[in-house]
Amino acid sequence: MSGKNAASRPLIIFDWDGTLADSMDMCVAGIAGALERMGLPPAPRERMMACNGPLYEDSAEIMGIELARRLEFLRLRTECEDAAISTYQKLFPGIREALEEMSKWADLAIASNGRPEYLETSLKLLHLDHLFTAVQGRMPGKVKAELIQMLLDRMNPPASCVVGDALGDIRAAHACGLPVVFVNYGYHGAEDWREADAIVETAGEIAEAARNLICPSGTFSKEK
Repeated sequence: MSGKNAASRPLIIFDWDGTLADSMDMCVAGIAGALERMGLPPAPRERMMACNGPLYEDSAEIMGIELARRLEFLRLRTECEDAAISTYQKLFPGIREALEEMSKWADLAIASNGRPEYLETSLKLLHLDHLFTAVQGRMPGKVKAELIQMLLDRMNPPASCVVGDALGDIRAAHACGLPVVFVNYGYHGAEDWREADAIVETAGEIAEAARNLICPSGTFSKEK
């Protein structure tokens, strides 16, 4: 990429839930709490787990909430998840160390379908906010590829890649012309990694995979 305001360091764009944050228990707690407050019966854990990753608004349909009560469900899910963040939000093993290593030679950003307020709260709670140059949460009417492109337009890096755990992350990145590191420890199965440019099994492998995709010659500065 080029432009007079181009960044001097490469950019690594991360998905959040399932890639950096192991937020499944928080998601399940939020949905279970919303159903209880609505007076609805408990749902199978597998169905609630399926809501972690898709667009937030789609969770009401996934849970089979009647149309007239979907806004109520989303409001209550938000309230219950916000209350559960401090109890359940956590990182996958090795993520903090991997991010600290990558921040030495690349700018880090997040593109997520999560609510901006949720991302901000989580990053502060986990003491990660200082590591990220930009965070792009969900915007009504915007798909993941558009969120990624917004970061690229804003930061104009010389090279970039995406790190994610879902087929949607891979296809969104490719739609923006970017290679993808697929994390196989996330929430999605083996069928999701076939289109990825690199696959890792642990957080400790992300830095090398990302470097090989965007700056294999090691020419970018390590200075912040």
